Amino acid sequence: MKKIMTWLLAFLLTGSLVLFCVSYIGRSAVAPALGDQGAKVSGRVIAAEKELIREKINDMAALYGFTAEPVIAVISDDVLNDLNARASLWWSSVLADGTPGQQPKMDTQELRQVLSADPLVSRGENPEAQAETIADAVSQGVVRIVLPMRQETLNIGMREAGKRVDLVNLFTFFIRVPWAALALSALLAGLIALLESRQISGCLKYIGAALGAAAIVLIAISVLMANAGIRPMILEASRSLAVQYDSVLTEALIRAGVLAAVLTAGSVLCLICFQRSRNKHEA
Repeated sequence: MKKIMTWLLAFLLTGSLVLFCVSYIGRSAVAPALGDQGAKVSGRVIAAEKELIREKINDMAALYGFTAEPVIAVISDDVLNDLNARASLWWSSVLADGTPGQQPKMDTQELRQVLSADPLVSRGENPEAQAETIADAVSQGVVRIVLPMRQETLNIGMREAGKRVDLVNLFTFFIRVPWAALALSALLAGLIALLESRQISGCLKYIGAALGAAAIVLIAISVLMANAGIRPMILEASRSLAVQYDSVLTEALIRAGVLAAVLTAGSVLCLICFQRSRNKHEA
């Protein structure tokens, strides 16, 4: 009976460890957006966004009649970093308050100056008005790449979801789940040790098995995440959103790999210590 109880606790310990890992990875993904200054995106995301912006501006140059390269040069890394930080603050308002925040806007003064000096624009009937129209269009295109969400649609969706679910409290609960799961894991490990109190090293077999099982489950979840087929659907909807999804997924898989390695190392260490104690006891 005691052995059945111990294995049951080990099974529950496996579940709590998996819950901790998954919720911790999720929390780590959204936590940077909750800062007062917004989250800083990786250089890989900035480079991908710049390529999309280059394509967008080249298309607009053919449509509006302006020289693309000087306009592309205005959209620097600093501009994109600032817009991405503002976009993360927009997301943080969605997550923390349940309502979308202020949509990021790009300062178009430098764009207007560059466009006003463009010979293709200055040849028009009203160069100043044309430069302002193009600058606004470019600004909107850049913002749509950095924040690929239709704010009006999301506002409606958030209102409807808020009628059915308390989004703010749900998110607050989600943020606290990792530490609750970790505390539960410690409690379960302690109960296993109490059941094996006559030979304390005996608990290492069950704890080690739970750690190893949690590592296997986490690896399986990571493989499913990487091969879930979500990216093609996102890519079909928005290339810029696919870029951001790739960044989040990569960071999540790296964290999952680190956690799986820690769990595996803990499992091996526990089982080695258990086997040594058992050999010493038999000798």
